[in-house]
Amino acid sequence: MTHNGTPQNGPHAAPPTDGVTRAAGTHDGTPTARMTRSGQIRLALRLARRLARSRPLARSVSIVFVAALLVMAMFVTLRTLSLSGEQVADNELGRFGAKVGYGSGVALLPGDDTFVTDLRARLRDAGVTGAEVVLSATDVQLNTTPARNVTALETAWTTQPYPERYNLLSGRWPSSPGEVAVTEPRDVRTPVGQTLTVLGDVRLKVVGTVDDRAADTTNLLLGPGTWAALDPALSTGFPVLNAQMDVMWPGERQSAAVDAFTAAARTWAQDTKDNADAAALNQDAHNAVAATLVTRDQLLGHPQKTWIEKTPAGYTVPSLLVPTAAVALVFGLNGRRFRRTTASLTSVGISRTTAAAGPGLAALAWSLAAAACGAVAGLAVGIVARLIVSRLRERPAGPLDDLATPALRLLAVVLVTGLTAAVLLARTRRDASPRPHRDHDSAPRPGGTFARRARDARHLLAVAAWCATAVYATRVDSPAQAMVLTGILIAAVLLTVPEVFAGMLRLLPEGGPRRRLVRRQLAADRGRACAALAVLTVLFGASLGYVTLLDTLIRTVEKQSYPAVLPGQVLLAGHTSDTYPPGEALLRTADSSGALDGLPRTEVRYLMSDDLDNPRMAVREGNDGSLLAADSPRDVERLIGRRLDARQTSVLRDGGLLVWSHVTDAPAPGNNARLRLAVRQGDKALGRTPELPATAVDVARAEWSTGSDGIMLRTTATALRLPLQADGPVMVTGVPDTKARALQQAVITAGIDAGAVLIHVEPDDPVPPAALLATAVGLVFLALAAVLAATRSQTRILRGYLARLIAVGIPPRWARQILLCQHGALIAVSTLLGLIIAVVPSAVLAARISGFVLSVPWWQLAVLAAAIYLAALLAAAHSAHRLRATEAWRA
Repeated sequence: MTHNGTPQNGPHAAPPTDGVTRAAGTHDGTPTARMTRSGQIRLALRLARRLARSRPLARSVSIVFVAALLVMAMFVTLRTLSLSGEQVADNELGRFGAKVGYGSGVALLPGDDTFVTDLRARLRDAGVTGAEVVLSATDVQLNTTPARNVTALETAWTTQPYPERYNLLSGRWPSSPGEVAVTEPRDVRTPVGQTLTVLGDVRLKVVGTVDDRAADTTNLLLGPGTWAALDPALSTGFPVLNAQMDVMWPGERQSAAVDAFTAAARTWAQDTKDNADAAALNQDAHNAVAATLVTRDQLLGHPQKTWIEKTPAGYTVPSLLVPTAAVALVFGLNGRRFRRTTASLTSVGISRTTAAAGPGLAALAWSLAAAACGAVAGLAVGIVARLIVSRLRERPAGPLDDLATPALRLLAVVLVTGLTAAVLLARTRRDASPRPHRDHDSAPRPGGTFARRARDARHLLAVAAWCATAVYATRVDSPAQAMVLTGILIAAVLLTVPEVFAGMLRLLPEGGPRRRLVRRQLAADRGRACAALAVLTVLFGASLGYVTLLDTLIRTVEKQSYPAVLPGQVLLAGHTSDTYPPGEALLRTADSSGALDGLPRTEVRYLMSDDLDNPRMAVREGNDGSLLAADSPRDVERLIGRRLDARQTSVLRDGGLLVWSHVTDAPAPGNNARLRLAVRQGDKALGRTPELPATAVDVARAEWSTGSDGIMLRTTATALRLPLQADGPVMVTGVPDTKARALQQAVITAGIDAGAVLIHVEPDDPVPPAALLATAVGLVFLALAAVLAATRSQTRILRGYLARLIAVGIPPRWARQILLCQHGALIAVSTLLGLIIAVVPSAVLAARISGFVLSVPWWQLAVLAAAIYLAALLAAAHSAHRLRATEAWRA
């Protein structure tokens, strides 16, 4: 019988489409077999309109609505995090149309006022009007401990050169030498009207606070003339301090502006001695300057990649697979009803194609409607998320352009999937009478010719997908490619879902009536179960895979972040490199501070000559890492922060080498080895040593020793006639944190670059980009919402079956347990498949790229899995708690 014009399930019910058949089974008394093509189309549309009134069908497309909503919301959110070319141009060029100069090699020392004056004169002579010069110094040191550098920018701020980037929060713009505005007042806590001290004893008057809409780093906005007013003697204490510049102008007469800067750069280079950049400018100044030209047209014509383009697994892959799986689930949930409706219509003379087109078009229409409504709702949700994200990041939101493309792609995916499912429904033959259960029902049914061909085609595609996965895995060399591998792997797993389902049925026990009913119901409704398994696998694979990849990226960054030195250590080094010895002024200041009195000092020497232009250096044969030398095993222990065992000490005293255990080709832990050292000058090998004893030693990682491979005694290096520094940096150990900070402050007060005093500071925790976090959150919410929708839809489909069980005397508690066992089995298998999808791409990435650390966040995955299981439990319990025996007549 019918319910609201909808065919109902049940083996003993009257033909479920009698009402529809009487209304549309014939056309003016003529069997449909004799109808014209247009008549059959009209009949199919009438059937679809009648069948579309089905409430179960309407409810089952909720999964499509949820998928469309979250896919569209993710698009809007990710677009929020991606700036347009116009926004990038506003950040880099401000109100100007072009800039040139930064990176050309021109670097001004403190107090230099000749270059800018010469440059302005040349620009005027070249007819370049409306130009401004922006100086940028990246090594301006704040008088704080631990010492840190910030960027200082100098230009005519009162003319509003960056109206879209910098917003005045309080005070006024700096307009005179010695005035400054700070961009992060919560970081640099010097209020307006007070003095900010930098570079030892340079005092700047804070006249304003500014919001930098493009970044959250601290910048000092200097008043015009501040750099030229600095004491040139600052270069003694801060030898790496310099300022580069950009000339910015409206954009006309680009060649004239480049020529003017080139002429000024040549003059500067001729007056600058002992400078590699100046020497390069003397040889080819025009090309060096022209390479730095940036125009607004360039930034608009070649915008940066959006996060959607940079993270395929975050949006592109889910936007294709999730709607496809959702529509497949709709057809799977309604498959038995559709096949019975088709069989009933065919039995009264309607052609099979027309009969199958009715329910197929009805499901397609509901799916398209749900996708359209979900896209609109997703747009609204995305706009709300856009406002929240922009407020939290305190950054301008990216433009919301081309919203039609993702919406149309979504509808196209739904349409193609729905039509494909409808064609498969039309070509699948099924007897009207139910098939009795047999022990071998876990195996795929043989079906007709089309079914066999479809199965064979799927097997071929599965083999091709797994081969593509294996081949592509050998070419992965970036996180983006690992995301693409995730998509290929999901497709390969989906193509093998029927075989996985059959294996699950074979493993399900039949001990007891409830388990037997669970297994036989799944076997009898294979299409629905496989569709649900496919959807859950896609969602679990995408969400778990992205969470795993994100954690792998975070742990990789975390592993590559080291403190400058180990706790209790202070390294006194050169200003330009921590491999060079400290200057006399720095050593005098350290001694006079008293912070290091009575503490052991160890001089670290590198196995390289003191010729800075083309040094000779000793390395392990076949490796590039530098080697260190110390005076005694006790000094080695102080440097690496741990005690040596007897074997390691013996190797050192026997003229051997201790190799860091984490470097490439290190000896096996606990074993002695023999190796040779090679002496090289550039790429040229000058000789090698005899074989030396070697063993591995575990060392805590620190920045000062990054790039080195091991250490030996200085006497060994001298005996082997290896290149050796005459003097090296000095390591002081056993330094309390308070004394280390006091030493840095003493150095800052003395007007010396405190960056040459390395103290222990724990590195900041890695913070992934906001787009990656937003994508992970979006995929998790998508998985949870889809599980809820899919579980409730499946429960509604099974209500009639469960009600019949209750009607024949089975306790309602059993019926609910049967329902929950079915959901539990499907979710458990999909979780296992999702873990395979999650771990394999990250494992490939870690294996293929040196330095990547495979990290599976088991506790996060466990929480996510627990949330998914809880969502399924709540959805199933809520949908099944009203099961009554009186519902049996509806089955």
